[in-house]
Amino acid sequence: MHLTVTIVVVGTLAAAIFGISKSAVPAVGSFGAALLATVLPPVASTGVVLPVLIVGDLIALGMYARHIEVRVLLRLLPAVSVGLALGYWTVRSASSGTSARVIGVLLLVSGLGELLRRRRATAAAASARATRTVSAGAAAGPAQATTAPADRSPVSIALGAGAGFSTMVANAGGPMMTLYLLRLGVTQRAFLGTVAWFFFVVNVLKVPLSIGLGLITPASLVISAVLVPGIVVGALVGQRLAATMSPEVFATVALVATSAAGLWLVVA
Repeated sequence: MHLTVTIVVVGTLAAAIFGISKSAVPAVGSFGAALLATVLPPVASTGVVLPVLIVGDLIALGMYARHIEVRVLLRLLPAVSVGLALGYWTVRSASSGTSARVIGVLLLVSGLGELLRRRRATAAAASARATRTVSAGAAAGPAQATTAPADRSPVSIALGAGAGFSTMVANAGGPMMTLYLLRLGVTQRAFLGTVAWFFFVVNVLKVPLSIGLGLITPASLVISAVLVPGIVVGALVGQRLAATMSPEVFATVALVATSAAGLWLVVA
């Protein structure tokens, strides 16, 4: 790989999108991964972007580190480790393009399904308030009841493994994490803090794997260094965006971005 003007321009834009994903809406990171893959070989691009992402993780930790949900993160790591191992095998043995499309289909279906579920829940709550047949405490009950079981359900375990797999294969773990955390109903700040710690840990774990696969090389590190300013600017822009969004808007934007990222991975 040789550094060209096209790689610098497109790569910087992709890095800025990654920065926004680190500090505001994790799901949009998939667009950055897809964009970078238009100017670099798809598999090789994962090695180029990994050091850039770690810089973004450190910036995000500076913004949100204290808001982490430790129990959520610890419960997630075993499933993520399995996903990382499967992703490592896929990069060595299978088609990353096919894997990315499978991830895309899952994200599209899951994201749209979660949007529909939330819309129905909102409509049901509005109806309950209008008829005054359900007390405020009872109305809140179902939302709280779904939080704990979701953390241990097969769906949540699959999302955790999917996050590890997709971040290893396509640097597209953000949408899976978005679905996982939104199912738990964590606050916006807790969401961003937990995501920051999660991807910092996962990306550091990916470094020796990527070196072993020949994805991180002296040549790739030169390109990575050039892209760092882009992720810094994107992270600062994302922080401003996150500060202006209400929790309801944040959840909707995150799910729409997740569904769009899934569609992008399918057709890209």
